Amino acid sequence: MKRIHVSLLVCTACLALCTAGAAPASAQQPHIVTFDAPGADTTPGNLYGTFPGGINCWGTITGFYQDANGTYHGFVRSPRGTFKTFDAPGADTTPGNFNGTTPTSINDSGAITGSYYDTNGGHGFVRSPDGKFTSFDVPGAGGYGSAPQAINLEGAVVGYYTDSNFSFHAFLRTPDGKYKKWIGPDACTGNGSDGCYGTGASNINAFGTVASGYNDNNFVHHGLVRTRAGKLIAYDVPGAQATGCPGCNSGLNQWGAIAGTYSDGNGVNHGYLRSSDGKFTTFDAPGAGTDVDEGTGCPSDCPTSLNDFGAVTGTYIDTNFVFHGFLRNPDGNIMTVDPVDSIFTWSSGINDLEVIAGYYADANFVYHGFVAVACNQACDDKDEAAHAGTAFAPATTTSAFPAMRNPKLRLNPQYRFGARPPK
Repeated sequence: MKRIHVSLLVCTACLALCTAGAAPASAQQPHIVTFDAPGADTTPGNLYGTFPGGINCWGTITGFYQDANGTYHGFVRSPRGTFKTFDAPGADTTPGNFNGTTPTSINDSGAITGSYYDTNGGHGFVRSPDGKFTSFDVPGAGGYGSAPQAINLEGAVVGYYTDSNFSFHAFLRTPDGKYKKWIGPDACTGNGSDGCYGTGASNINAFGTVASGYNDNNFVHHGLVRTRAGKLIAYDVPGAQATGCPGCNSGLNQWGAIAGTYSDGNGVNHGYLRSSDGKFTTFDAPGAGTDVDEGTGCPSDCPTSLNDFGAVTGTYIDTNFVFHGFLRNPDGNIMTVDPVDSIFTWSSGINDLEVIAGYYADANFVYHGFVAVACNQACDDKDEAAHAGTAFAPATTTSAFPAMRNPKLRLNPQYRFGARPPK
């Protein structure tokens, strides 16, 4: 536990330095910096580009990009806008195979997890802060293989894998390389071809609590918590037809609160917060549609992120079925997070400074990454057309962050698997 405590103290110190003297957040739109990873293909119409997947407390971002051949490569972007790109050993980079490396999460020490793909399917990896790789396959994995989704401060990894029948199961890989596997109560055991997306895990905090979810035998989705001791607690938002959806990763903070989405009896999506003692708060983003598959959230593969102060980021769909990013502050105020030339915005993660990472598609159907900072009245620089490499240093800027608060707190399985982007 010593490692956990040290890491938490380091991040707490970062928060104290970065938020000292900051004014409360206002209703101003966030400052947004856009970027492209070196080597990312930006050819109009290719549907390729840059796809951030996770952000840590320092503002370091990981994710992946596609080159002109459609091959996936990993990247790390520093808070100053500098990049390192990488490929996991063993990743297939043959042009036209659409394989490669897809990082999904970075912890506060800089360790990264994700998947890499060869001609036999997906494999998990952990990349240490100094760039060393550990590859792994969950015992019993077959079909699509292993798909890590998150890594915590200790280096524990959670995600899902498919067996030889392409049936989905959740897993936890401990820092010493041991595995725990589970399925939800009455979880379906078929595969995506018959509508069953089984059980998956999407997040883990420093204390070993896991945010999970599963489809039951009627293919209805439910939320699931796995405690550090291994106890499974299923839950549903009151009034929900389904809590969560296939590939819709839930946010989880260090206090055990969970953020996600649910659909009502009319198929409209809404956001929720679940406290560690099981109490629910529901919300809707202004501008969210009220028809089937619209609303706050989306029908599949739509992540929600939650920081330790209760700020939530995710995606909402308007009445024209356009995707937008949103930020819900701990006080319940919600603002839209869209780069100016976006026709589709996807928020991937948020840190404790309310710095958001995500990606968007422009009018040429090229994907770009972005970083968004919640502005207060001192945030005067609103250049939302900044290009890759623009200096952006949250750890040295105090005026762009809200005040520190008291914490209380696509159905295609090819794209669900490994968090691959929509085509």
